[in-house]
Amino acid sequence: MRTSIVSKWTLVFVLVSKVVIAGTVNSDVVVAGSSLEAPPPFWEDSFWGVTANIDRAFPFEVLPSGPFLVDELQVPAYHYELLSGCIAEFSLHNDDSGTPGSRIATFNVSEISTSQVVLSSLLAEPVLLEPHRPYWIIGSTPSGQVNWNLGANVFGEAAFRVRDGDWTFLDRANVSGFALLGTQVPEPSMLILLGASGLVLCLGRCGLAIRRERR
Repeated sequence: MRTSIVSKWTLVFVLVSKVVIAGTVNSDVVVAGSSLEAPPPFWEDSFWGVTANIDRAFPFEVLPSGPFLVDELQVPAYHYELLSGCIAEFSLHNDDSGTPGSRIATFNVSEISTSQVVLSSLLAEPVLLEPHRPYWIIGSTPSGQVNWNLGANVFGEAAFRVRDGDWTFLDRANVSGFALLGTQVPEPSMLILLGASGLVLCLGRCGLAIRRERR
């Protein structure tokens, strides 16, 4: 009888923990971007040209409900007919006194075509981005030209530089379309709750095993 009661309470505790955590932790959500939509909307035939010697950069922050583990980038991009084989690199950077700082992660996009479509790139290892702090996304290419479509009706700060030169900043500029997708990191209280539910489950199983041995 007692074993049955312990098992029932264990099941209830685990179910409650899962419901609480599921309602608190968001997975596969757009955590930052030009419009907080996935895929990001864009203006056709409107773009920033990313060439072999010019980098384009845009600042951003993640949702305040973070931190988040980010593992996917979506960007609308294409290239001209005579520039087949173009590849692009989109990197995330810390902010350094209002300028792009140290690199955090790199998304490589190779399947760029002449069609204006939204492309997706995944990270092998998710990167942690925290709320209430600025980051930068930089678009570059080693050769040719990649046209990074502008986000529909999105304006903000932008920056560009000739490779390895100083950054030039633009206010009220068109922001290129992008979306970062990730998973919300549980709060410490949720991790404690999950650990407690696991502990109760373990104790319930141990108690059941002891009673079976006595019998």
